[in-house]
Amino acid sequence: MNRRTFVSNMCLGGLATFGSPVVNFAQVKQPGRFVFVLLRGGFDGLAAAVPYGDPAYRSLRGVFAFDEADLIALNDTFGLAPGLAPLRDLWQRGELAVVHAMAIPYRTRSHFDGQAILETGIDRPVGSSDGWLNRLLQTMTGDRSGIAIAAGMPRSLTGPFDVQTWSPTQLGAVDDEYLGRLALLYRSDQVLHGRFEAAMQQQNLVGEEPMAGGGARRGGITPLMQAAARILKQDAGPNIAAVEFSGWDTHANQGLTGGALDRLLAQLAEGLMAFRAEMAQAWANTTVVVMTEFGRTARPNGTRGTDHGTAGAGFVIGPQLARSVVLSDWPGLHDGALFEGRDLKPTLDTRAVLKGALAGAFDLTPGQLDRVFPGSNGVRGTYGLMK
Repeated sequence: MNRRTFVSNMCLGGLATFGSPVVNFAQVKQPGRFVFVLLRGGFDGLAAAVPYGDPAYRSLRGVFAFDEADLIALNDTFGLAPGLAPLRDLWQRGELAVVHAMAIPYRTRSHFDGQAILETGIDRPVGSSDGWLNRLLQTMTGDRSGIAIAAGMPRSLTGPFDVQTWSPTQLGAVDDEYLGRLALLYRSDQVLHGRFEAAMQQQNLVGEEPMAGGGARRGGITPLMQAAARILKQDAGPNIAAVEFSGWDTHANQGLTGGALDRLLAQLAEGLMAFRAEMAQAWANTTVVVMTEFGRTARPNGTRGTDHGTAGAGFVIGPQLARSVVLSDWPGLHDGALFEGRDLKPTLDTRAVLKGALAGAFDLTPGQLDRVFPGSNGVRGTYGLMK
Protein backbone atom coordinates (compact mmCIF):
# COMPACT_ATOMS: atom_id res chain seq x y z
CA MET A 1 0.00 0.00 0.00
CA ASN A 2 1.46 3.37 -1.00
CA ARG A 3 0.83 6.72 0.69
CA ARG A 4 -2.12 7.64 -1.51
CA THR A 5 -3.82 4.31 -0.92
CA PHE A 6 -3.32 4.60 2.82
CA VAL A 7 -4.87 8.05 3.05
CA SER A 8 -7.78 7.16 0.79
CA ASN A 9 -8.51 4.18 3.02
CA MET A 10 -8.41 6.40 6.05
CA CYS A 11 -10.74 8.94 4.49
CA LEU A 12 -13.23 6.58 2.89
CA GLY A 13 -13.32 4.40 5.99
CA GLY A 14 -14.30 7.29 8.21
CA LEU A 15 -10.99 7.09 10.05
CA ALA A 16 -12.24 3.89 11.64
CA THR A 17 -8.77 2.42 11.98
CA PHE A 18 -7.72 4.98 14.59
CA GLY A 19 -8.91 4.87 18.20
CA SER A 20 -7.87 8.47 19.02
CA PRO A 21 -6.96 11.57 17.02
CA VAL A 22 -3.20 11.51 17.67
CA VAL A 23 -0.43 9.01 17.01
CA ASN A 24 2.41 10.65 18.91
CA PHE A 25 2.73 8.72 22.15
CA ALA A 26 3.72 10.19 25.49
CA GLN A 27 7.33 9.56 26.43
CA VAL A 28 7.21 6.22 28.24
CA LYS A 29 9.30 5.71 31.34
CA GLN A 30 9.46 1.92 31.20
CA PRO A 31 12.03 0.74 28.64
CA GLY A 32 10.20 -2.52 27.95
CA ARG A 33 8.03 -3.32 24.97
CA PHE A 34 5.52 -6.19 25.05
CA VAL A 35 3.71 -7.69 22.04
CA PHE A 36 0.85 -10.18 22.37
CA VAL A 37 0.27 -12.20 19.19
CA LEU A 38 -3.04 -14.08 19.12
CA LEU A 39 -3.44 -16.88 16.57
CA ARG A 40 -7.20 -17.14 16.24
CA GLY A 41 -8.65 -20.55 15.48
CA GLY A 42 -6.69 -22.85 17.79
CA PHE A 43 -3.45 -24.01 16.17
CA ASP A 44 -2.18 -27.57 16.56
CA GLY A 45 0.58 -27.39 19.15
CA LEU A 46 1.52 -31.03 18.59
CA ALA A 47 2.33 -30.16 14.98
CA ALA A 48 4.29 -27.01 15.86
CA ALA A 49 6.34 -28.11 18.87
CA VAL A 50 6.49 -31.80 18.03
CA PRO A 51 6.99 -34.26 20.92
CA TYR A 52 8.81 -36.74 18.70
CA GLY A 53 10.56 -38.36 21.68
CA ASP A 54 7.33 -39.35 23.43
CA PRO A 55 6.94 -43.15 23.08
CA ALA A 56 3.28 -42.81 22.10
CA TYR A 57 3.75 -39.98 19.60
CA ARG A 58 4.04 -41.90 16.35
CA SER A 59 1.19 -44.34 16.92
CA LEU A 60 -1.11 -41.60 18.25
CA ARG A 61 -0.57 -39.11 15.45
CA GLY A 62 -0.60 -41.67 12.65
CA VAL A 63 -0.59 -39.87 9.30
CA PHE A 64 0.35 -36.64 11.10
CA ALA A 65 3.58 -38.00 12.61
CA PHE A 66 6.59 -36.07 11.29
CA ASP A 67 9.78 -37.79 10.21
CA GLU A 68 12.35 -36.97 12.83
CA ALA A 69 14.79 -35.88 10.12
CA ASP A 70 12.40 -33.08 9.09
CA LEU A 71 12.28 -31.49 12.54
CA ILE A 72 14.48 -28.86 14.16
CA ALA A 73 15.45 -30.75 17.31
CA LEU A 74 15.42 -28.72 20.53
CA ASN A 75 16.14 -31.59 22.91
CA ASP A 76 15.58 -35.35 23.11
CA THR A 77 11.80 -34.94 23.27
CA PHE A 78 10.77 -31.86 21.30
CA GLY A 79 11.47 -30.44 17.87
CA LEU A 80 10.07 -27.54 15.88
CA ALA A 81 8.04 -28.17 12.74
CA PRO A 82 9.93 -27.60 9.48
CA GLY A 83 8.06 -24.36 8.82
CA LEU A 84 9.38 -22.91 12.07
CA ALA A 85 13.01 -23.47 11.05
CA PRO A 86 13.82 -19.71 11.11
CA LEU A 87 13.25 -19.76 14.88
CA ARG A 88 16.33 -21.94 15.28
CA ASP A 89 18.38 -18.73 15.34
CA LEU A 90 16.36 -17.47 18.33
CA TRP A 91 16.87 -20.79 20.10
CA GLN A 92 20.62 -20.60 19.61
CA ARG A 93 20.68 -17.01 20.89
CA GLY A 94 18.81 -17.92 24.07
CA GLU A 95 15.73 -15.94 22.94
CA LEU A 96 13.07 -18.66 22.50
CA ALA A 97 10.88 -20.40 25.06
CA VAL A 98 8.55 -23.08 23.69
CA VAL A 99 5.65 -23.54 26.09
CA HIS A 100 3.70 -26.81 25.89
CA ALA A 101 0.71 -28.55 27.49
CA MET A 102 -0.63 -25.05 28.16
CA ALA A 103 -4.31 -24.08 28.27
CA ILE A 104 -6.73 -21.41 29.43
CA PRO A 105 -8.21 -22.04 32.90
CA TYR A 106 -11.62 -23.12 31.56
CA ARG A 107 -12.48 -26.22 29.57
CA THR A 108 -14.22 -25.35 26.34
CA ARG A 109 -13.99 -26.20 22.66
CA SER A 110 -15.79 -23.04 21.61
CA HIS A 111 -13.72 -20.47 19.71
CA PHE A 112 -15.88 -17.68 21.12
CA ASP A 113 -15.52 -18.74 24.74
CA GLY A 114 -11.86 -19.71 24.42
CA GLN A 115 -10.83 -16.41 22.88
CA ALA A 116 -12.93 -14.47 25.40
CA ILE A 117 -11.12 -16.15 28.31
CA LEU A 118 -7.68 -15.74 26.78
CA GLU A 119 -8.28 -12.06 26.02
CA THR A 120 -10.00 -11.04 29.26
CA GLY A 121 -7.57 -13.00 31.43
CA ILE A 122 -10.22 -14.38 33.77
CA ASP A 123 -11.28 -17.98 34.39
CA ARG A 124 -14.68 -17.96 32.70
CA PRO A 125 -16.21 -16.73 29.43
CA VAL A 126 -18.16 -13.85 30.99
CA GLY A 127 -17.58 -11.51 33.89
CA SER A 128 -15.18 -8.84 32.64
CA SER A 129 -15.60 -5.87 30.33
CA ASP A 130 -11.84 -5.17 30.35
CA GLY A 131 -9.12 -7.06 28.49
CA TRP A 132 -6.01 -8.05 30.41
CA LEU A 133 -3.76 -5.83 28.27
CA ASN A 134 -5.92 -2.83 29.13
CA ARG A 135 -5.77 -3.76 32.82
CA LEU A 136 -2.00 -4.02 32.43
CA LEU A 137 -1.91 -0.42 31.19
CA GLN A 138 -4.14 0.59 34.10
CA THR A 139 -1.79 -1.14 36.57
CA MET A 140 1.53 0.15 35.24
CA THR A 141 2.84 3.46 36.57
CA GLY A 142 4.31 6.39 34.68
CA ASP A 143 3.56 7.36 31.10
CA ARG A 144 2.51 4.35 29.02
CA SER A 145 0.47 3.62 25.92
CA GLY A 146 -0.87 0.77 23.83
CA ILE A 147 -1.83 0.03 20.25
CA ALA A 148 -3.74 -2.69 18.44
CA ILE A 149 -2.34 -3.72 15.08
CA ALA A 150 -5.69 -5.10 13.97
CA ALA A 151 -8.76 -4.34 11.90
CA GLY A 152 -10.68 -3.50 15.08
CA MET A 153 -10.08 -3.25 18.79
CA PRO A 154 -9.25 -6.73 20.15
CA ARG A 155 -10.90 -7.65 23.39
CA SER A 156 -7.53 -7.91 25.14
CA LEU A 157 -7.06 -4.11 24.82
CA THR A 158 -10.68 -3.12 25.52
CA GLY A 159 -11.21 -1.04 28.64
CA PRO A 160 -11.07 2.45 30.13
CA PHE A 161 -7.40 3.07 29.36
CA ASP A 162 -7.31 4.87 26.01
CA VAL A 163 -5.42 2.99 23.30
CA GLN A 164 -5.03 3.34 19.55
CA THR A 165 -5.54 1.03 16.60
CA TRP A 166 -3.81 0.81 13.25
CA SER A 167 -4.72 -1.44 10.35
CA PRO A 168 -3.99 -1.39 6.61
CA THR A 169 -6.91 -1.75 4.22
CA GLN A 170 -7.27 -1.83 0.47
CA LEU A 171 -9.83 0.62 -0.90
CA GLY A 172 -8.05 2.19 -3.84
CA ALA A 173 -5.85 5.27 -4.39
CA VAL A 174 -6.30 9.00 -4.83
CA ASP A 175 -4.02 11.63 -6.34
CA ASP A 176 -2.02 14.31 -4.53
CA GLU A 177 -4.34 17.14 -5.62
CA TYR A 178 -7.29 15.38 -4.02
CA LEU A 179 -5.29 14.82 -0.83
CA GLY A 180 -4.46 18.51 -0.76
CA ARG A 181 -8.12 19.46 -1.00
CA LEU A 182 -8.93 17.00 1.77
CA ALA A 183 -6.25 18.54 3.97
CA LEU A 184 -7.78 21.99 3.50
CA LEU A 185 -11.27 20.64 4.18
CA TYR A 186 -10.25 18.83 7.37
CA ARG A 187 -8.22 21.79 8.62
CA SER A 188 -11.45 23.55 9.59
CA ASP A 189 -12.71 20.55 11.57
CA GLN A 190 -11.19 20.18 15.05
CA VAL A 191 -11.80 16.43 15.17
CA LEU A 192 -11.11 15.32 11.60
CA HIS A 193 -8.04 17.50 11.11
CA GLY A 194 -6.21 15.79 13.97
CA ARG A 195 -7.11 12.37 12.67
CA PHE A 196 -6.10 13.20 9.13
CA GLU A 197 -2.69 14.37 10.33
CA ALA A 198 -2.44 11.30 12.55
CA ALA A 199 -2.98 9.01 9.58
CA MET A 200 -0.26 10.72 7.60
CA GLN A 201 2.18 10.54 10.51
CA GLN A 202 1.48 6.87 11.13
CA GLN A 203 2.01 5.98 7.48
CA ASN A 204 5.37 7.74 7.55
CA LEU A 205 6.33 5.25 10.24
CA VAL A 206 5.15 2.06 8.53
CA GLY A 207 6.38 2.99 5.05
CA GLU A 208 4.95 2.44 1.58
CA GLU A 209 5.59 -1.25 0.98
CA PRO A 210 2.71 -3.61 0.12
CA MET A 211 0.50 -4.43 3.08
CA ALA A 212 -2.10 -7.11 3.66
CA GLY A 213 -4.86 -7.90 6.11
CA GLY A 214 -4.57 -9.92 9.28
CA GLY A 215 -5.41 -13.34 7.86
CA ALA A 216 -2.47 -15.73 7.97
CA ARG A 217 -3.68 -17.53 4.84
CA ARG A 218 -3.38 -14.27 2.88
CA GLY A 219 0.30 -13.87 3.70
CA GLY A 220 -0.30 -10.88 5.94
CA ILE A 221 1.93 -11.82 8.87
CA THR A 222 5.29 -10.39 7.82
CA PRO A 223 4.14 -6.93 6.64
CA LEU A 224 1.97 -6.44 9.69
CA MET A 225 4.75 -7.48 12.06
CA GLN A 226 7.12 -5.08 10.29
CA ALA A 227 4.57 -2.29 10.61
CA ALA A 228 4.17 -3.08 14.30
CA ALA A 229 7.93 -2.85 14.78
CA ARG A 230 8.14 0.55 13.08
CA ILE A 231 5.54 1.90 15.48
CA LEU A 232 6.95 0.25 18.60
CA LYS A 233 10.60 1.10 18.12
CA GLN A 234 10.07 4.86 18.30
CA ASP A 235 11.77 6.46 21.28
CA ALA A 236 8.32 7.46 22.51
CA GLY A 237 6.58 4.41 21.06
CA PRO A 238 3.88 2.43 22.86
CA ASN A 239 4.72 -0.07 25.59
CA ILE A 240 2.04 -2.55 24.59
CA ALA A 241 0.86 -3.93 21.25
CA ALA A 242 -1.71 -6.57 20.34
CA VAL A 243 -1.50 -8.32 16.98
CA GLU A 244 -3.79 -11.08 15.71
CA PHE A 245 -3.93 -13.48 12.80
CA SER A 246 -6.80 -15.74 11.81
CA GLY A 247 -6.83 -18.95 9.77
CA TRP A 248 -5.52 -21.56 12.25
CA ASP A 249 -8.64 -23.76 12.46
CA THR A 250 -7.33 -26.80 10.55
CA HIS A 251 -10.26 -29.21 10.45
CA ALA A 252 -9.26 -30.67 7.07
CA ASN A 253 -6.13 -31.28 5.00
CA GLN A 254 -3.77 -30.04 7.69
CA GLY A 255 -0.77 -31.76 6.14
CA LEU A 256 2.77 -32.41 7.27
CA THR A 257 6.05 -30.95 5.95
CA GLY A 258 5.13 -28.31 3.38
CA GLY A 259 1.41 -28.84 4.05
CA ALA A 260 -1.22 -26.22 4.82
CA LEU A 261 -0.41 -25.81 8.52
CA ASP A 262 3.33 -25.99 8.01
CA ARG A 263 3.08 -23.17 5.47
CA LEU A 264 1.19 -21.07 7.99
CA LEU A 265 3.85 -21.80 10.60
CA ALA A 266 6.49 -20.72 8.09
CA GLN A 267 4.66 -17.40 7.64
CA LEU A 268 4.56 -16.98 11.40
CA ALA A 269 8.28 -17.68 11.77
CA GLU A 270 9.13 -15.32 8.92
CA GLY A 271 6.98 -12.60 10.47
CA LEU A 272 8.54 -12.98 13.91
CA MET A 273 12.06 -12.84 12.51
CA ALA A 274 11.16 -9.81 10.36
CA PHE A 275 9.78 -8.12 13.47
CA ARG A 276 13.03 -8.81 15.35
CA ALA A 277 15.12 -7.40 12.50
CA GLU A 278 12.96 -4.28 12.14
CA MET A 279 13.08 -3.55 15.88
CA ALA A 280 16.89 -3.18 15.60
CA GLN A 281 18.31 -1.79 18.87
CA ALA A 282 14.84 -1.64 20.45
CA TRP A 283 14.74 -5.46 20.34
CA ALA A 284 16.96 -5.53 23.44
CA ASN A 285 13.96 -4.59 25.63
CA THR A 286 11.20 -6.36 23.72
CA THR A 287 9.21 -9.47 24.64
CA VAL A 288 6.77 -11.25 22.31
CA VAL A 289 4.22 -13.83 23.45
CA VAL A 290 2.39 -16.02 20.92
CA MET A 291 -0.75 -17.87 22.07
CA THR A 292 -3.94 -19.42 20.76
CA GLU A 293 -7.29 -20.17 22.43
CA PHE A 294 -6.86 -23.95 22.57
CA GLY A 295 -4.98 -26.84 21.03
CA ARG A 296 -6.28 -29.56 18.72
CA THR A 297 -7.24 -33.18 19.19
CA ALA A 298 -4.30 -35.52 19.61
CA ARG A 299 -5.55 -37.90 16.89
CA PRO A 300 -6.34 -36.79 13.32
CA ASN A 301 -9.97 -36.81 12.20
CA GLY A 302 -11.50 -38.41 9.13
CA THR A 303 -10.80 -35.42 6.87
CA ARG A 304 -7.03 -35.41 7.52
CA GLY A 305 -7.34 -32.54 9.94
CA THR A 306 -7.71 -32.04 13.67
CA ASP A 307 -10.66 -30.88 15.73
CA HIS A 308 -10.96 -28.49 18.67
CA GLY A 309 -8.93 -29.70 21.62
CA THR A 310 -7.62 -28.49 24.96
CA ALA A 311 -3.93 -27.99 25.76
CA GLY A 312 -1.50 -26.79 23.14
CA ALA A 313 1.68 -24.82 22.61
CA GLY A 314 2.84 -21.22 22.51
CA PHE A 315 6.02 -19.17 22.41
CA VAL A 316 7.75 -16.49 24.46
CA ILE A 317 10.44 -14.68 22.50
CA GLY A 318 12.99 -12.02 23.34
CA PRO A 319 16.38 -11.24 24.87
CA GLN A 320 14.86 -10.82 28.35
CA LEU A 321 14.45 -14.59 28.59
CA ALA A 322 16.75 -16.26 31.06
CA ARG A 323 17.61 -18.88 28.43
CA SER A 324 16.08 -20.87 25.60
CA VAL A 325 13.93 -23.62 27.05
CA VAL A 326 11.01 -25.96 26.45
CA LEU A 327 8.73 -25.06 29.36
CA SER A 328 6.37 -27.93 30.09
CA ASP A 329 5.19 -30.30 32.76
CA TRP A 330 4.78 -32.87 30.03
CA PRO A 331 1.81 -35.21 30.72
CA GLY A 332 2.61 -37.75 28.00
CA LEU A 333 0.57 -39.00 25.06
CA HIS A 334 -0.38 -42.53 26.07
CA ASP A 335 -4.10 -43.25 26.25
CA GLY A 336 -4.34 -42.90 30.02
CA ALA A 337 -2.69 -39.48 29.93
CA LEU A 338 -5.02 -37.84 27.39
CA PHE A 339 -7.63 -35.38 28.59
CA GLU A 340 -11.08 -36.91 28.07
CA GLY A 341 -9.36 -39.60 26.03
CA ARG A 342 -8.74 -37.28 23.07
CA ASP A 343 -6.69 -34.16 23.90
CA LEU A 344 -3.28 -33.24 25.24
CA LYS A 345 -3.79 -32.81 28.99
CA PRO A 346 -3.33 -29.24 30.30
CA THR A 347 -0.66 -28.86 32.98
CA LEU A 348 0.19 -25.14 32.66
CA ASP A 349 -2.14 -22.13 32.90
CA THR A 350 -1.82 -19.43 30.23
CA ARG A 351 -1.97 -16.83 33.01
CA ALA A 352 1.11 -18.33 34.68
CA VAL A 353 3.09 -17.85 31.48
CA LEU A 354 1.78 -14.32 30.94
CA LYS A 355 2.59 -13.37 34.53
CA GLY A 356 6.15 -14.58 34.11
CA ALA A 357 6.64 -12.75 30.83
CA LEU A 358 5.15 -9.49 32.13
CA ALA A 359 7.17 -9.61 35.33
CA GLY A 360 10.34 -9.79 33.26
CA ALA A 361 9.26 -7.18 30.73
CA PHE A 362 8.09 -4.52 33.20
CA ASP A 363 9.39 -5.57 36.63
CA LEU A 364 5.85 -5.99 37.99
CA THR A 365 5.14 -7.51 41.39
CA PRO A 366 2.92 -10.58 41.98
CA GLY A 367 0.34 -8.27 43.52
CA GLN A 368 0.24 -6.09 40.42
CA LEU A 369 -0.06 -9.15 38.19
CA ASP A 370 -2.97 -10.46 40.26
CA ARG A 371 -4.76 -7.21 39.42
CA VAL A 372 -4.03 -7.75 35.73
CA PHE A 373 -5.51 -11.26 36.01
CA PRO A 374 -8.31 -11.08 38.62
CA GLY A 375 -8.99 -14.29 40.50
CA SER A 376 -5.55 -15.71 39.70
CA ASN A 377 -4.03 -15.38 43.18
CA GLY A 378 -3.45 -19.14 43.30
CA VAL A 379 -1.72 -19.18 39.91
CA ARG A 380 1.99 -18.67 40.38
CA GLY A 381 3.78 -17.03 37.49
CA THR A 382 6.64 -18.71 35.66
CA TYR A 383 9.01 -16.14 37.11
CA GLY A 384 12.14 -18.14 36.38
CA LEU A 385 11.42 -17.81 32.68
CA MET A 386 12.83 -14.28 32.48
CA LYS A 387 16.03 -12.60 33.65
